[in-house]
Amino acid sequence: MSAQNIADNADMIVAGYAYTIHEDYIEVIDLSDLTKRAVLQNGDVVESMMSDEEDDVILNYYNRNKEILEAAVNA
Repeated sequence: MSAQNIADNADMIVAGYAYTIHEDYIEVIDLSDLTKRAVLQNGDVVESMMSDEEDDVILNYYNRNKEILEAAVNA
């Protein structure tokens, strides 16, 4: 899948990270390096192919924007 396809299907994009809500988790993909992926579940990073620093970054972006993300999905 291309970065454009991932971005088109994402529920939110923040600073080059695409957040996509699935049934019981959120997938996060770095659009500049598609091999860097993470899974958020219950507000925590539970799986990751990113560095610890990137995990912190994506979690901070998620926490700052989760109300907007949830509102967009429920609209």
